[in-house]
Amino acid sequence: MGDAVPVTTPSPDDVTVELPRTRARSGFWRETSGALAIGLACLAVVVLALQVIAWVRGLPGPGVAVLLGHFATAAAALVAQHFADRRTGPQAALSVLIVAIATGTAIWFFWWA
Repeated sequence: MGDAVPVTTPSPDDVTVELPRTRARSGFWRETSGALAIGLACLAVVVLALQVIAWVRGLPGPGVAVLLGHFATAAAALVAQHFADRRTGPQAALSVLIVAIATGTAIWFFWWA
């Protein structure tokens, strides 16, 4: 017949205890860029809501260009953050920098200028 495999029952001394794994933190800059990216996405939704309210009331509102600009910078930041979360080294640093540039662009062109 086949080869028989001996079956042994573990003794109480052979029991190993697995500790729960803790997740390593990503780092200050990566977490900050994540907050900026999600903040831009929320801001784009707020600008959309304000534009819809303005259209309903017959007012000009922020404008379609500003609305599209907010969504474009938010999309760029979210895509860059996706790469920052999944890469390491210079690629992650470049992605974090792109999130910061997208945030700065949105603030400069749509809020300060």
